[in-house]
Amino acid sequence: MRRAVLDWIGVLIIQFSPALGKRPVRTHSDMERPDVSGSRLTHPGIRAALEATHRARLLRHERLSPLSRASLSATLLPFPLQTQRESEPMTTPTLFDTRIRLVQHLLKQRGWDGILINRADNFAMATGGKRNYVSTHCDVGACGIFVPAGAPPHYAGNAIEMTRIMDEELSSPACYASPFRWFDESAADWCRERFAGNLVSDDGTLGPNVHGELAPLRSMLLPEECEQYRELGRLAADAMEATLASIEVGTSENDISARLIYEGQRRGCQVPVSLVAADERITRYRHPLPTLPGTVHERNVKRYVMVVAGMIRGGLSVSLTRFKQVDTLDPAITDAFARICAVDACMQEATMPGRTLGDVFVACQDAYRRFGFVENEWHNHHQGGSTGFAGRTCKATPGEIFPCLDANWAEDFRKGADLDVPVATAFAWNPSAPGVKSEDTFLLHEDGRKEILSSTPGLPRVDLEGILGRPTAVVKSGIG
Repeated sequence: MRRAVLDWIGVLIIQFSPALGKRPVRTHSDMERPDVSGSRLTHPGIRAALEATHRARLLRHERLSPLSRASLSATLLPFPLQTQRESEPMTTPTLFDTRIRLVQHLLKQRGWDGILINRADNFAMATGGKRNYVSTHCDVGACGIFVPAGAPPHYAGNAIEMTRIMDEELSSPACYASPFRWFDESAADWCRERFAGNLVSDDGTLGPNVHGELAPLRSMLLPEECEQYRELGRLAADAMEATLASIEVGTSENDISARLIYEGQRRGCQVPVSLVAADERITRYRHPLPTLPGTVHERNVKRYVMVVAGMIRGGLSVSLTRFKQVDTLDPAITDAFARICAVDACMQEATMPGRTLGDVFVACQDAYRRFGFVENEWHNHHQGGSTGFAGRTCKATPGEIFPCLDANWAEDFRKGADLDVPVATAFAWNPSAPGVKSEDTFLLHEDGRKEILSSTPGLPRVDLEGILGRPTAVVKSGIG
Protein backbone atom coordinates (compact mmCIF):
# COMPACT_ATOMS: atom_id res chain seq x y z
CA MET A 1 0.00 0.00 0.00
CA ARG A 2 2.77 2.42 0.93
CA ARG A 3 4.50 1.82 -2.43
CA ALA A 4 1.25 2.31 -4.33
CA VAL A 5 0.69 5.63 -2.56
CA LEU A 6 4.20 6.74 -3.45
CA ASP A 7 3.56 5.72 -7.04
CA TRP A 8 0.50 7.95 -7.28
CA ILE A 9 2.23 10.81 -5.50
CA GLY A 10 5.05 10.65 -8.01
CA VAL A 11 2.68 10.72 -10.95
CA LEU A 12 0.71 13.62 -9.52
CA ILE A 13 3.86 15.64 -8.83
CA ILE A 14 5.10 15.25 -12.38
CA GLN A 15 1.76 15.76 -14.09
CA PHE A 16 0.49 18.77 -12.18
CA SER A 17 3.49 20.68 -10.85
CA PRO A 18 3.83 23.87 -12.96
CA ALA A 19 7.53 23.94 -12.16
CA LEU A 20 8.12 20.45 -13.52
CA GLY A 21 5.33 19.56 -15.92
CA LYS A 22 6.48 21.73 -18.79
CA ARG A 23 10.19 21.10 -18.62
CA PRO A 24 11.12 18.07 -20.74
CA VAL A 25 14.81 17.36 -20.54
CA ARG A 26 17.48 15.96 -22.78
CA THR A 27 16.17 12.85 -24.50
CA HIS A 28 16.95 9.35 -23.33
CA SER A 29 15.30 6.01 -23.97
CA ASP A 30 11.79 6.08 -22.55
CA MET A 31 12.42 2.80 -20.76
CA GLU A 32 15.73 3.86 -19.27
CA ARG A 33 15.63 4.33 -15.51
CA PRO A 34 16.35 7.99 -14.66
CA ASP A 35 19.75 7.98 -12.97
CA VAL A 36 19.72 10.39 -10.04
CA SER A 37 22.65 8.86 -8.21
CA GLY A 38 25.18 11.52 -7.38
CA SER A 39 22.76 14.28 -8.29
CA ARG A 40 21.70 17.24 -6.24
CA LEU A 41 18.19 15.77 -5.99
CA THR A 42 18.89 13.81 -2.81
CA HIS A 43 15.67 14.54 -0.88
CA PRO A 44 14.05 11.11 -0.15
CA GLY A 45 10.60 12.32 -1.19
CA ILE A 46 11.78 13.58 -4.57
CA ARG A 47 13.83 10.42 -5.18
CA ALA A 48 10.79 8.30 -4.35
CA ALA A 49 8.65 10.37 -6.72
CA LEU A 50 11.19 9.88 -9.48
CA GLU A 51 11.26 6.14 -8.98
CA ALA A 52 7.47 5.96 -8.74
CA THR A 53 6.99 7.83 -11.97
CA HIS A 54 9.41 5.52 -13.76
CA ARG A 55 7.46 2.48 -12.54
CA ALA A 56 4.17 4.03 -13.63
CA ARG A 57 5.56 4.68 -17.11
CA LEU A 58 6.83 1.08 -17.34
CA LEU A 59 3.40 -0.22 -16.35
CA ARG A 60 1.66 1.99 -18.90
CA HIS A 61 4.12 0.85 -21.57
CA GLU A 62 3.54 -2.87 -20.85
CA ARG A 63 -0.19 -2.50 -21.51
CA LEU A 64 0.24 -1.12 -25.01
CA SER A 65 0.21 -2.98 -28.30
CA PRO A 66 3.59 -3.24 -30.08
CA LEU A 67 2.56 -0.50 -32.55
CA SER A 68 1.33 1.82 -29.80
CA ARG A 69 4.42 1.04 -27.76
CA ALA A 70 6.65 2.15 -30.65
CA SER A 71 4.58 5.30 -31.05
CA LEU A 72 4.85 6.07 -27.36
CA SER A 73 8.62 5.58 -27.38
CA ALA A 74 8.93 8.03 -30.27
CA THR A 75 6.60 10.74 -29.00
CA LEU A 76 6.33 10.58 -25.20
CA LEU A 77 7.87 13.48 -23.37
CA PRO A 78 11.12 12.34 -21.76
CA PHE A 79 11.61 12.46 -18.04
CA PRO A 80 10.45 15.94 -16.97
CA LEU A 81 13.12 16.94 -14.48
CA GLN A 82 16.73 17.85 -15.22
CA THR A 83 19.44 16.61 -12.89
CA GLN A 84 22.77 18.35 -12.25
CA ARG A 85 25.51 15.92 -11.31
CA GLU A 86 28.04 17.01 -8.75
CA SER A 87 30.71 15.54 -11.02
CA GLU A 88 29.71 18.13 -13.66
CA PRO A 89 30.73 21.48 -12.14
CA MET A 90 29.02 24.62 -13.36
CA THR A 91 31.10 26.41 -15.98
CA THR A 92 31.18 29.93 -17.34
CA PRO A 93 28.38 30.68 -19.82
CA THR A 94 29.02 29.46 -23.35
CA LEU A 95 28.19 31.47 -26.45
CA PHE A 96 25.10 29.25 -26.74
CA ASP A 97 24.01 30.20 -23.20
CA THR A 98 24.58 33.89 -23.87
CA ARG A 99 22.67 33.90 -27.14
CA ILE A 100 19.71 32.09 -25.55
CA ARG A 101 19.66 34.72 -22.78
CA LEU A 102 19.54 37.44 -25.42
CA VAL A 103 16.56 35.80 -27.12
CA GLN A 104 14.79 35.42 -23.77
CA HIS A 105 15.51 39.05 -22.96
CA LEU A 106 13.76 40.06 -26.17
CA LEU A 107 10.83 37.74 -25.38
CA LYS A 108 10.29 39.42 -22.03
CA GLN A 109 10.55 42.89 -23.56
CA ARG A 110 7.92 42.05 -26.19
CA GLY A 111 5.62 40.14 -23.85
CA TRP A 112 6.07 36.85 -25.73
CA ASP A 113 6.00 33.59 -23.79
CA GLY A 114 8.06 31.62 -26.28
CA ILE A 115 9.43 31.62 -29.80
CA LEU A 116 9.86 28.84 -32.34
CA ILE A 117 12.98 29.53 -34.41
CA ASN A 118 13.10 27.62 -37.70
CA ARG A 119 15.02 29.87 -40.10
CA ALA A 120 18.66 28.92 -40.62
CA ASP A 121 19.92 32.49 -40.02
CA ASN A 122 17.99 32.94 -36.79
CA PHE A 123 18.85 29.43 -35.60
CA ALA A 124 22.54 30.27 -36.01
CA MET A 125 22.06 33.59 -34.24
CA ALA A 126 20.18 32.02 -31.30
CA THR A 127 22.57 29.10 -30.81
CA GLY A 128 25.97 30.69 -31.28
CA GLY A 129 26.45 29.66 -34.90
CA LYS A 130 24.88 26.19 -35.07
CA ARG A 131 23.37 24.59 -38.19
CA ASN A 132 19.81 23.29 -38.61
CA TYR A 133 19.62 23.01 -42.39
CA VAL A 134 19.87 20.09 -44.80
CA SER A 135 19.52 22.04 -48.03
CA THR A 136 21.75 25.10 -48.23
CA HIS A 137 19.26 26.75 -50.57
CA CYS A 138 16.39 27.10 -48.08
CA ASP A 139 15.71 29.93 -45.64
CA VAL A 140 13.95 27.53 -43.24
CA GLY A 141 15.93 24.68 -41.72
CA ALA A 142 15.03 21.02 -41.27
CA CYS A 143 14.30 21.51 -37.56
CA GLY A 144 14.06 24.33 -35.05
CA ILE A 145 14.61 25.38 -31.48
CA PHE A 146 11.86 26.54 -29.14
CA VAL A 147 12.94 29.14 -26.60
CA PRO A 148 10.54 29.77 -23.69
CA ALA A 149 10.75 33.12 -21.93
CA GLY A 150 11.62 31.60 -18.57
CA ALA A 151 12.84 28.05 -19.11
CA PRO A 152 15.62 26.21 -20.96
CA PRO A 153 15.35 25.83 -24.74
CA HIS A 154 14.08 22.72 -26.49
CA TYR A 155 14.99 21.02 -29.73
CA ALA A 156 11.86 21.31 -31.88
CA GLY A 157 11.94 18.80 -34.68
CA ASN A 158 11.46 15.22 -35.73
CA ALA A 159 13.50 12.18 -34.83
CA ILE A 160 15.29 12.15 -38.20
CA GLU A 161 17.31 15.27 -37.40
CA MET A 162 17.47 14.92 -33.64
CA THR A 163 20.45 12.56 -33.36
CA ARG A 164 22.87 14.68 -35.36
CA ILE A 165 21.55 17.99 -34.08
CA MET A 166 21.76 16.96 -30.41
CA ASP A 167 25.18 15.30 -30.89
CA GLU A 168 26.88 17.97 -33.00
CA GLU A 169 24.94 21.24 -32.73
CA LEU A 170 22.82 21.46 -29.56
CA SER A 171 25.06 19.39 -27.30
CA SER A 172 24.82 21.96 -24.52
CA PRO A 173 23.41 20.48 -21.28
CA ALA A 174 21.05 23.48 -21.24
CA CYS A 175 19.09 22.26 -24.28
CA TYR A 176 16.38 19.59 -23.99
CA ALA A 177 14.93 17.30 -26.64
CA SER A 178 11.71 15.37 -27.15
CA PRO A 179 11.34 14.54 -30.83
CA PHE A 180 8.29 13.43 -32.76
CA ARG A 181 8.00 11.08 -35.73
CA TRP A 182 8.33 12.84 -39.08
CA PHE A 183 4.83 11.82 -40.20
CA ASP A 184 3.01 12.62 -36.94
CA GLU A 185 3.17 16.39 -36.53
CA SER A 186 5.10 19.58 -37.13
CA ALA A 187 7.35 21.57 -34.82
CA ALA A 188 4.58 24.16 -34.45
CA ASP A 189 2.06 21.45 -33.46
CA TRP A 190 4.58 20.06 -30.97
CA CYS A 191 4.96 23.49 -29.37
CA ARG A 192 1.20 24.13 -29.19
CA GLU A 193 0.65 20.84 -27.35
CA ARG A 194 3.26 21.58 -24.70
CA PHE A 195 3.39 25.34 -24.18
CA ALA A 196 0.75 27.98 -23.59
CA GLY A 197 0.63 31.74 -23.78
CA ASN A 198 1.64 34.27 -26.39
CA LEU A 199 3.76 32.12 -28.70
CA VAL A 200 5.47 33.44 -31.85
CA SER A 201 7.78 32.18 -34.57
CA ASP A 202 10.24 33.48 -37.14
CA ASP A 203 8.42 31.91 -40.10
CA GLY A 204 4.72 32.32 -39.27
CA THR A 205 4.07 28.66 -38.44
CA LEU A 206 3.39 29.43 -34.77
CA GLY A 207 1.64 32.70 -33.98
CA PRO A 208 2.83 35.94 -35.61
CA ASN A 209 5.91 36.00 -37.81
CA VAL A 210 8.47 38.12 -35.88
CA HIS A 211 11.49 37.55 -38.12
CA GLY A 212 11.90 41.30 -38.63
CA GLU A 213 11.97 41.97 -34.89
CA LEU A 214 14.96 39.65 -34.51
CA ALA A 215 17.07 41.88 -36.77
CA PRO A 216 18.85 43.66 -33.87
CA LEU A 217 19.97 40.29 -32.50
CA ARG A 218 21.21 39.21 -35.93
CA SER A 219 23.25 42.39 -36.31
CA MET A 220 24.84 42.87 -32.86
CA LEU A 221 28.03 40.89 -32.28
CA LEU A 222 29.84 39.75 -29.15
CA PRO A 223 33.67 39.76 -28.93
CA GLU A 224 33.86 36.00 -29.49
CA GLU A 225 31.74 36.39 -32.61
CA CYS A 226 33.94 39.22 -33.88
CA GLU A 227 36.93 36.89 -33.60
CA GLN A 228 35.04 34.22 -35.54
CA TYR A 229 34.15 36.86 -38.12
CA ARG A 230 37.82 37.77 -38.57
CA GLU A 231 38.63 34.15 -39.27
CA LEU A 232 35.77 33.86 -41.75
CA GLY A 233 36.91 37.02 -43.52
CA ARG A 234 40.46 35.71 -43.80
CA LEU A 235 39.28 32.37 -45.17
CA ALA A 236 36.88 33.99 -47.65
CA ALA A 237 39.61 36.36 -48.88
CA ASP A 238 42.06 33.46 -49.27
CA ALA A 239 39.47 31.51 -51.25
CA MET A 240 38.85 34.51 -53.49
CA GLU A 241 42.55 35.10 -54.16
CA ALA A 242 43.08 31.41 -54.96
CA THR A 243 40.15 31.52 -57.37
CA LEU A 244 41.41 34.63 -59.13
CA ALA A 245 44.86 33.10 -59.48
CA SER A 246 43.38 30.20 -61.44
CA ILE A 247 41.71 32.41 -64.08
CA GLU A 248 43.25 32.89 -67.51
CA VAL A 249 42.07 33.71 -71.01
CA GLY A 250 39.39 31.19 -71.99
CA THR A 251 38.40 30.07 -68.49
CA SER A 252 34.66 29.53 -68.40
CA GLU A 253 32.36 31.30 -65.97
CA ASN A 254 31.13 27.93 -64.73
CA ASP A 255 34.67 26.74 -63.96
CA ILE A 256 35.39 29.95 -62.05
CA SER A 257 32.23 29.50 -59.99
CA ALA A 258 33.09 25.86 -59.30
CA ARG A 259 36.60 26.85 -58.22
CA LEU A 260 35.27 29.53 -55.86
CA ILE A 261 32.88 27.04 -54.23
CA TYR A 262 35.68 24.49 -53.95
CA GLU A 263 38.13 26.98 -52.43
CA GLY A 264 35.54 28.15 -49.92
CA GLN A 265 34.30 24.69 -48.97
CA ARG A 266 37.79 23.27 -48.48
CA ARG A 267 38.38 26.06 -45.97
CA GLY A 268 35.21 25.18 -44.06
CA CYS A 269 33.02 27.91 -45.53
CA GLN A 270 29.59 27.44 -47.02
CA VAL A 271 29.36 29.32 -50.35
CA PRO A 272 25.69 30.17 -51.01
CA VAL A 273 26.61 32.99 -53.42
CA SER A 274 28.99 32.39 -56.33
CA LEU A 275 28.27 34.88 -59.11
CA VAL A 276 30.52 35.21 -62.16
CA ALA A 277 30.32 37.49 -65.19
CA ALA A 278 32.86 37.85 -67.99
CA ASP A 279 33.32 40.93 -70.14
CA GLU A 280 30.03 42.32 -71.53
CA ARG A 281 27.91 40.37 -69.03
CA ILE A 282 29.36 42.53 -66.23
CA THR A 283 27.74 45.56 -67.83
CA ARG A 284 24.40 43.88 -68.45
CA TYR A 285 23.73 42.05 -65.18
CA ARG A 286 24.11 43.04 -61.52
CA HIS A 287 23.46 39.50 -60.23
CA PRO A 288 25.09 37.32 -62.91
CA LEU A 289 24.65 33.60 -62.36
CA PRO A 290 27.52 31.86 -64.16
CA THR A 291 26.57 30.67 -67.63
CA LEU A 292 26.22 26.91 -68.04
CA PRO A 293 28.58 24.84 -70.15
CA GLY A 294 27.26 23.42 -73.38
CA THR A 295 24.58 26.10 -73.78
CA VAL A 296 24.28 28.99 -76.22
CA HIS A 297 24.84 31.37 -73.31
CA GLU A 298 28.17 29.90 -72.20
CA ARG A 299 30.87 32.55 -71.78
CA ASN A 300 34.64 32.29 -71.39
CA VAL A 301 36.82 35.14 -70.14
CA LYS A 302 38.35 37.31 -72.85
CA ARG A 303 39.49 40.49 -71.08
CA TYR A 304 38.22 40.65 -67.50
CA VAL A 305 35.83 38.95 -65.11
CA MET A 306 33.84 39.83 -61.99
CA VAL A 307 33.63 37.27 -59.16
CA VAL A 308 31.10 37.78 -56.37
CA ALA A 309 31.24 35.64 -53.21
CA GLY A 310 28.95 35.21 -50.26
CA MET A 311 30.42 32.86 -47.64
CA ILE A 312 29.05 31.63 -44.33
CA ARG A 313 30.77 30.02 -41.38
CA GLY A 314 29.25 29.67 -37.93
CA GLY A 315 26.17 31.50 -39.21
CA LEU A 316 28.13 34.68 -39.93
CA SER A 317 28.16 36.03 -43.47
CA VAL A 318 30.93 37.70 -45.49
CA SER A 319 30.34 39.30 -48.90
CA LEU A 320 33.07 40.43 -51.28
CA THR A 321 33.48 41.21 -54.99
CA ARG A 322 36.74 41.15 -56.93
CA PHE A 323 37.86 41.54 -60.57
CA LYS A 324 40.53 39.75 -62.59
CA GLN A 325 42.05 41.17 -65.76
CA VAL A 326 43.45 38.69 -68.32
CA ASP A 327 44.01 41.07 -71.26
CA THR A 328 44.23 44.79 -71.94
CA LEU A 329 41.30 46.73 -70.52
CA ASP A 330 39.56 49.81 -71.84
CA PRO A 331 40.81 52.74 -69.66
CA ALA A 332 37.18 53.73 -69.15
CA ILE A 333 36.63 50.52 -67.17
CA THR A 334 39.60 51.06 -64.86
CA ASP A 335 38.55 54.67 -64.35
CA ALA A 336 34.96 53.73 -63.51
CA PHE A 337 36.19 51.01 -61.16
CA ALA A 338 38.33 53.49 -59.21
CA ARG A 339 35.40 55.90 -58.96
CA ILE A 340 32.94 53.24 -57.73
CA CYS A 341 35.49 52.30 -55.08
CA ALA A 342 35.46 55.95 -54.01
CA VAL A 343 31.67 55.73 -53.59
CA ASP A 344 32.20 52.67 -51.40
CA ALA A 345 34.83 54.53 -49.38
CA CYS A 346 32.42 57.40 -48.71
CA MET A 347 29.77 54.95 -47.54
CA GLN A 348 32.22 53.23 -45.22
CA GLU A 349 33.31 56.57 -43.78
CA ALA A 350 29.66 57.57 -43.20
CA THR A 351 28.98 54.35 -41.28
CA MET A 352 29.31 55.54 -37.69
CA PRO A 353 27.74 54.81 -34.29
CA GLY A 354 24.64 56.93 -33.75
CA ARG A 355 23.82 57.14 -37.44
CA THR A 356 21.21 55.22 -39.41
CA LEU A 357 21.34 53.34 -42.69
CA GLY A 358 19.32 56.20 -44.11
CA ASP A 359 22.09 58.61 -43.13
CA VAL A 360 24.62 56.46 -44.97
CA PHE A 361 22.34 56.37 -47.99
CA VAL A 362 22.44 60.17 -48.20
CA ALA A 363 26.24 59.95 -48.42
CA CYS A 364 25.86 57.22 -51.04
CA GLN A 365 23.62 59.34 -53.28
CA ASP A 366 25.94 62.31 -52.96
CA ALA A 367 29.00 60.19 -53.79
CA TYR A 368 27.45 58.85 -57.00
CA ARG A 369 26.96 62.44 -58.16
CA ARG A 370 30.38 63.67 -57.04
CA PHE A 371 32.28 60.91 -58.77
CA GLY A 372 30.67 61.26 -62.14
CA PHE A 373 27.92 58.65 -62.22
CA VAL A 374 24.38 59.38 -63.35
CA GLU A 375 22.34 60.72 -60.47
CA ASN A 376 19.94 57.79 -60.30
CA GLU A 377 22.53 55.04 -60.79
CA TRP A 378 21.63 53.69 -57.35
CA HIS A 379 18.16 52.82 -58.72
CA ASN A 380 19.70 49.93 -60.67
CA HIS A 381 20.85 47.85 -57.70
CA HIS A 382 20.56 47.79 -53.92
CA GLN A 383 23.54 49.33 -52.17
CA GLY A 384 24.03 46.78 -49.40
CA GLY A 385 23.53 47.31 -45.69
CA SER A 386 24.09 45.72 -42.30
CA THR A 387 25.11 42.08 -42.15
CA GLY A 388 26.06 39.59 -39.43
CA PHE A 389 23.84 36.52 -39.11
CA ALA A 390 22.40 37.19 -42.58
CA GLY A 391 23.69 38.20 -45.99
CA ARG A 392 21.97 41.51 -45.32
CA THR A 393 20.23 42.00 -41.98
CA CYS A 394 18.78 45.26 -43.28
CA LYS A 395 19.33 46.87 -46.68
CA ALA A 396 19.85 50.59 -46.81
CA THR A 397 17.15 52.66 -48.49
CA PRO A 398 16.35 56.38 -48.45
CA GLY A 399 15.12 57.24 -44.96
CA GLU A 400 15.87 53.81 -43.42
CA ILE A 401 15.95 54.21 -39.62
CA PHE A 402 17.79 50.98 -38.80
CA PRO A 403 20.83 52.09 -36.75
CA CYS A 404 24.44 51.51 -37.68
CA LEU A 405 25.26 50.99 -34.02
CA ASP A 406 22.87 52.46 -31.49
CA ALA A 407 24.22 53.09 -27.97
CA ASN A 408 20.88 52.18 -26.39
CA TRP A 409 20.71 48.95 -28.38
CA ALA A 410 24.28 48.14 -27.34
CA GLU A 411 23.51 48.72 -23.67
CA ASP A 412 20.32 46.66 -23.88
CA PHE A 413 22.30 43.92 -25.64
CA ARG A 414 24.80 43.85 -22.76
CA LYS A 415 21.97 43.76 -20.25
CA GLY A 416 20.32 40.86 -22.03
CA ALA A 417 23.60 38.96 -22.30
CA ASP A 418 24.47 39.78 -18.67
CA LEU A 419 27.99 40.60 -19.86
CA ASP A 420 29.95 43.83 -19.62
CA VAL A 421 31.70 43.54 -22.97
CA PRO A 422 32.09 45.72 -26.08
CA VAL A 423 29.82 44.93 -29.01
CA ALA A 424 30.11 45.53 -32.73
CA THR A 425 28.05 45.45 -35.91
CA ALA A 426 28.98 44.47 -39.46
CA PHE A 427 28.31 45.96 -42.89
CA ALA A 428 28.72 45.14 -46.55
CA TRP A 429 28.13 48.02 -48.94
CA ASN A 430 28.07 47.22 -52.65
CA PRO A 431 27.74 50.27 -54.92
CA SER A 432 27.86 49.42 -58.62
CA ALA A 433 27.64 50.89 -62.10
CA PRO A 434 27.76 49.33 -65.58
CA GLY A 435 30.81 47.08 -65.72
CA VAL A 436 32.06 47.78 -62.18
CA LYS A 437 31.23 47.10 -58.54
CA SER A 438 32.83 47.47 -55.10
CA GLU A 439 32.07 45.24 -52.12
CA ASP A 440 33.73 44.35 -48.82
CA THR A 441 32.59 43.35 -45.34
CA PHE A 442 33.75 45.25 -42.26
CA LEU A 443 33.13 45.57 -38.53
CA LEU A 444 32.00 48.79 -36.85
CA HIS A 445 33.06 49.12 -33.21
CA GLU A 446 31.45 51.25 -30.53
CA ASP A 447 34.32 53.74 -30.58
CA GLY A 448 33.85 54.27 -34.33
CA ARG A 449 36.76 52.11 -35.47
CA LYS A 450 36.22 50.11 -38.64
CA GLU A 451 37.89 46.82 -39.40
CA ILE A 452 37.89 45.34 -42.89
CA LEU A 453 37.29 41.59 -42.70
CA SER A 454 37.59 40.67 -46.39
CA SER A 455 40.96 42.24 -47.17
CA THR A 456 42.82 40.74 -50.15
CA PRO A 457 46.41 42.01 -49.81
CA GLY A 458 47.58 39.92 -52.75
CA LEU A 459 45.79 42.28 -55.14
CA PRO A 460 46.85 45.81 -56.12
CA ARG A 461 45.35 48.76 -54.24
CA VAL A 462 43.14 51.50 -55.58
CA ASP A 463 44.59 55.00 -55.07
CA LEU A 464 41.63 56.25 -53.07
CA GLU A 465 43.40 59.31 -51.71
CA GLY A 466 44.15 60.44 -55.24
CA ILE A 467 40.49 60.05 -56.25
CA LEU A 468 39.03 61.54 -53.07
CA GLY A 469 41.60 64.34 -52.94
CA ARG A 470 42.17 63.76 -49.24
CA PRO A 471 43.47 61.13 -46.79
CA THR A 472 41.26 58.14 -45.98
CA ALA A 473 41.61 55.06 -43.82
CA VAL A 474 39.59 52.97 -46.29
CA VAL A 475 41.52 50.42 -48.35
CA LYS A 476 40.12 48.94 -51.56
CA SER A 477 41.58 46.18 -53.72
CA GLY A 478 42.12 46.96 -57.38
CA ILE A 479 41.62 44.80 -60.44
CA GLY A 480 43.96 41.81 -60.21
